[in-house]
Amino acid sequence: RRCQCPAGYNGPRCQQTARSFRGNGWAWYPALEMCDNSHLSFEFITKKPDGSLLYNGPIVPPEPDEIMVSGERLFKFFHDNFISVELERGIPRLLIDFGSGTLELKVKPKRTLDDGEWHRLDIFWNTETVKLIIDYCKSADISEPEDGTPPEFNDTSCQAQGTIPPFNEYLNVNAPLQIGGLYVEQFDPTHYKWKHMPVGKGFDGCIKNLFHNSKLYDLAHPGLSRNSVAGCPQTEEICNNQESTFRCWEHGTCVGSFTEARCQCNPGWTGPGCMTPTIPTTFKPQSYVKYALSFEPDKYSTQVQLRFRTREVHGELFRVSDQHNREYAILEIKDSRLHFRYNLNSLRTEERDIWLTAIAVDDGQWHTVRVSRYGSAATLELDGGEGRRFNETFSFEGHQWLLVDKQEGVFAGGKAEYTGVRTFEVYADYQKGCLDDIRLEGKHLPLPPAMNGTQWGQATMARNLERNCPSNKPCANVICPEPFECIDLWNEYDCTCGEGKIPSPDNKGCMDKNECIDYPCLNGGRCINQDPHFRYRCICPDGFWGENCELVQEGQTLKLSMGALAAILVCLLIILVLVLVFVVYNRRRESHIKYPGPDDDVRENIINYDDEGGGEDDMTAFDITPLQIPIGGPIPDMGGKLPPCKIPYTLGPEPNVGIFIEDHKKRADSDPNAPPFDDLRNYAYEGGGSIAGSLSSLASGTDDEQHEYEYLGAWGPRFDKLADMYGPAEESEEED
Repeated sequence: RRCQCPAGYNGPRCQQTARSFRGNGWAWYPALEMCDNSHLSFEFITKKPDGSLLYNGPIVPPEPDEIMVSGERLFKFFHDNFISVELERGIPRLLIDFGSGTLELKVKPKRTLDDGEWHRLDIFWNTETVKLIIDYCKSADISEPEDGTPPEFNDTSCQAQGTIPPFNEYLNVNAPLQIGGLYVEQFDPTHYKWKHMPVGKGFDGCIKNLFHNSKLYDLAHPGLSRNSVAGCPQTEEICNNQESTFRCWEHGTCVGSFTEARCQCNPGWTGPGCMTPTIPTTFKPQSYVKYALSFEPDKYSTQVQLRFRTREVHGELFRVSDQHNREYAILEIKDSRLHFRYNLNSLRTEERDIWLTAIAVDDGQWHTVRVSRYGSAATLELDGGEGRRFNETFSFEGHQWLLVDKQEGVFAGGKAEYTGVRTFEVYADYQKGCLDDIRLEGKHLPLPPAMNGTQWGQATMARNLERNCPSNKPCANVICPEPFECIDLWNEYDCTCGEGKIPSPDNKGCMDKNECIDYPCLNGGRCINQDPHFRYRCICPDGFWGENCELVQEGQTLKLSMGALAAILVCLLIILVLVLVFVVYNRRRESHIKYPGPDDDVRENIINYDDEGGGEDDMTAFDITPLQIPIGGPIPDMGGKLPPCKIPYTLGPEPNVGIFIEDHKKRADSDPNAPPFDDLRNYAYEGGGSIAGSLSSLASGTDDEQHEYEYLGAWGPRFDKLADMYGPAEESEEED
């Protein structure tokens, strides 16, 4: 089973793999173990040319032993073991002392390592020699003539070797391992008889993936630290600011430098943001997939990663080869063990083979395997690659290039060779197993029948494949004795007690399993055993939570980058300015509008629609003062003042009453505020809105016949004139 880790803890055992320093800090971890053969590796990123990357050695001056010679007291100092790795003007510098003398190794790369990109250092030592390698020696100058001349491999820009001064054979340190800086008391290096002394300048950057003998250090919780934080905020900011990598932490890891970032998906996930699950494929007998690549594989390096599950003890998982199958790299299962073998010489066999001797992979469980080849060096990792799940060969000897035929040399599930027109044979056939998420050089390859092509390659041939990875239903015809139940273990079954139970001492029944015996509750949590269905429950102390109290309760803080904070402030400022402009505009607009008083704002809307003309009243009491046009021409300008309501009394002759009345009459007629007021009325004309008929209908209603209107005289005197108009013409002429 693979651990389900929270964000930021992406080690195989949920370790925190990275730590950041700012030039004035350090962090302490357990000392390096003493071994005959040791391999120490880590990665770092920085833009500063100087800084201490790693130190393991004494942190206080030595205490001398007293020796009495001729009555005089003498002091004797002893060598002490230490190892130091630091950057000096962008060049890595290694100091190591087994107690018999200090060895200094330097490698001058083609470009200094303070370029803001991730770099890897590998340090190997045994009882006699020490070796320092930069970036898998990718920068080495390689020449491999096709005429059979021995190849040339110039590694001066990436590798340095040295011999340990005799006679000590082991690096034996018991002080804390320090990374990112030094916390030591000042002392004279001659006290330890060191020929070289670490500079000890603080490191400004990030360090990650610190391995010693295939054991990954957990950098989350140092024993002691100063000015150092877990993770790498410098690169995480780049990851968080890019849309393509913002959410890849859900099913992947963001691999970023100081300038760019990309998503590295967890096994079983794909897509730009690692949000698409992959679909596995079942390989039946005589099954295989042949690929045609759309990219040119690297000659110096080969990286293969895939997931598989099987019950078979033999089978070929994946292979790449040249046109004639003389140069090849094959990942396969032999005798239930995982092997990676490769040959880089097209003229004769120089095959190398590395395998995992202690792990059987035919257990029906999903496994993730990762193979990395750099020249003639190679590493093999299974399910995270710690301890027995890791193996390597790290020597650059002989040929270093692998020429891959991208049209005919890439296979999964075995290599097919046609024996007839329609018959073929799959050699090293991988059958009754599943494959999923095949990657070559980090690029996802398709797996039919679910997918036949990606941007990196096409499946040109595929035989005897099935979508997904179902079990063959082994419990279908199995009846287990009570109280046991059949459990499908994928293509195998087992009669067990089920989850939360264990067999009784006589193996004839089942009893509750006390999960608290395994101490599942972490960080001081108290375990309470429950019914088999619920298993157990952890009561967590303050500051921790989770099913096993594995999570730390932290105050929820919103972390924003400077760019995001500046954008938010600019948006708030723009919104504030818009609000102010809107308020000022409304106030100026309101000052030019005169609203009627509350007593004049009458809006009686109740109308009796039975009355003739109902519905034609003003129901909203709009101000129609602008519609009132005085009759008789414009009103003379009176300087904006209304005439006085009273006429001052003047002495003089007796006033003429007629003139006085006429004057007031004219004023009343010209007063715009005097009733009756003009109003707007809506009239509906009879026949309005009806469909207009044709003019010809008027003619159709007439005829040339004579009409009689004598009946009009019987209507009374009110209709006499009408009767005279329509009376007979003959009578009128006789009267004349």
